[in-house]
Amino acid sequence: MEQTVKEVVLTYETLYEILRKEKSREELQKLDERFFKDTLTYAREKQQAYDDNLVKNDIFSQSERDKLHIQLSNIKRILRDLYDIRERKIINMSINSSRTKSRIVDTAHLLSQEQAMFESLTAVLSQYRTGILHRMLELREPDVLPIVLPLPAEEPQEEIVAPLPHGMKTIRFIEGVDQFVGKELETYGPYGENEEAEIPEELADVLISQGKAVAL
Repeated sequence: MEQTVKEVVLTYETLYEILRKEKSREELQKLDERFFKDTLTYAREKQQAYDDNLVKNDIFSQSERDKLHIQLSNIKRILRDLYDIRERKIINMSINSSRTKSRIVDTAHLLSQEQAMFESLTAVLSQYRTGILHRMLELREPDVLPIVLPLPAEEPQEEIVAPLPHGMKTIRFIEGVDQFVGKELETYGPYGENEEAEIPEELADVLISQGKAVAL
């Protein structure tokens, strides 16, 4: 017989109990790995119920709407408080890990996102501890390379076209042209059909007047 996976039912009471335990205990408390996902689903359901209630105008709907608004505010307050408490604990764990340079710090109760935070904080603290404190203890000047953090992806920018030098013009050849010489005895070409080139304005105008090229 196939076993059914039990769904986690999240309520305001369970959220409050999680916060109460985190506040009252020094060590980081264990959370289900689905905690963020389940909490987000729960909060979104409350928000959807509130949004659906907005179209109703009777007195009972107003009362329900007020209750949903309070619930949403309380859920967000609990999440904010819970994050602040766990963040402080994770910072302390990172400090201890950086100072002892060991892996004895228990990270079993970190969620995956918190694990990334812990490792990043520990790496930064360790680098600065080595670059400042350790070098000073060795009677050397502090020398810390800046931490290079990944930048957010930038929107693609339009290519910036540099202006042409004074007296030059860009043209496209309508037909092939053999090599020719400018007034300063500089040589240009040969150019093939549809080929583009930047040449002195006077020469460009001659070619355009002869029907051999067009200006761009």
